[in-house]
Amino acid sequence: MKKLLYLCTIILVVACSSDDSSVTPSNNDGTDLNVTGTVSEQTPDEAKETIYGKWNFSSSSRLAASDCTFNSIEFTDDVYIMQVTVDGESQTLSGDYEINVSADGNVSSIDLKFESDNAVITVASLTEVVVTESATEIFATFLIEWSIPEGFATCDNLLGEYAAEKDAPMDESITIDPDSNHAKVVGNWTFVSMVENTWLDKTSEWLNEPCYEYSNDEEDGVLIDGCTPATSITLTISTYGTYALVWRGSNQGTYIESNVWNWTDETQTAFTVGTEEDTTVITVEYLTDTEGAFSTFERPDPVNAFYETYYTLYTFSRN
Repeated sequence: MKKLLYLCTIILVVACSSDDSSVTPSNNDGTDLNVTGTVSEQTPDEAKETIYGKWNFSSSSRLAASDCTFNSIEFTDDVYIMQVTVDGESQTLSGDYEINVSADGNVSSIDLKFESDNAVITVASLTEVVVTESATEIFATFLIEWSIPEGFATCDNLLGEYAAEKDAPMDESITIDPDSNHAKVVGNWTFVSMVENTWLDKTSEWLNEPCYEYSNDEEDGVLIDGCTPATSITLTISTYGTYALVWRGSNQGTYIESNVWNWTDETQTAFTVGTEEDTTVITVEYLTDTEGAFSTFERPDPVNAFYETYYTLYTFSRN
């Protein structure tokens, strides 16, 4: 599974940073990241600005099922990333979200979409969304009604009223420079190709990722009999330091890998992905407004197999 992490880190490599904490955090198009308001009194465009960001739920403010807890939900311009813990295991739901409008032109609800069995379903609907700001924090309250897909059945009673605190954006997000690498890398991407050691095409192998079962944190998995590979891979990179890789089209269902990313230093020529205990470094080969190429370099056994190296190049197109 490490190659999933490689790819994500790759894409995020070029960012602008700022040490001026007094500057209002902004999205890559200059949108204020601290917007507040009552969503039911807003147009869809206004509502997108209000809900944009990562919202975390403390133990005192979330309604938890016996075997399921709701950890966070993040909204980008078009995609949501939801983290839940099911039976002690962290799981991710991600997909597009749809803003529904009432007769007066204002927002009535926000539907979270998810691809299951090659069909797009609504897994949850949010209503009564209100975002407020105190002297030090931004909060959101809302009602949520769930329609959980198979595999998340223990979460089907996680409905009701929630309160969540908004995370701070990445330091590099405190900029409105549309030409910065950070602005270019944040957004939605589609996987194009994967090539190892400049000549070995591994594109189909990466599309086959949902067909492997892993256990005991082993890097090599067991192939699932009768599995069909994914038909596409999308990558969402967030202003708030989150990435989500989503494999769609396999008969095993939608497969998601999600974690955190950070620039390695002020040069923004590389970034890390994953936790401090399991970090991968990605190098940016090139990055434009429409495409990106990112590489990883491995030498699994530098002592006994010094010449065994793996240079992997991933290419993406911007959605």
